[in-house]
Order: sequence, then C-alpha cells, then structure tokens
Amino acid sequence: MLALQVKAFSLLIALLLIVDAIAFHGEYRGIVGEKLGNFFSAVSPAHWTGMGGGRDWSQPRH
Repeated sequence: MLALQVKAFSLLIALLLIVDAIAFHGEYRGIVGEKLGNFFSAVSPAHWTGMGGGRDWSQPRH
C-alpha cells in the first residue's frame, strides 16, 4: 500500500512540474522560494548571536 502511495505522489509531483513548466514557466517556484528564503533568514541562529544582521537578542538594549 505504501509503495502505491509513493508512486501516486511521485506521479502527482511530476504532473505538477510539467504543468508549471508549460503554463506558469516556473513563476510560482520563484515566489515561494523567495518567501521561504526570507522566512529562514529571519529565524536563522545568525540573528540570535550577533554574527549576522539584525538585533543581537542576547544583549539588552541600553
């Protein structure tokens, strides 16, 4: 049963990629990728330690 579900899911993903390539030319992947990139950038530990951009949350404000 699991093998059938995996095959069906793989077929669905392949079909969606084909529809994307034909109809949307990959536009939504760029939009979704940008939003995911912004989210992961916001929650990355680099912002917590002061190593990256943003506020250093380990130090209180003066």
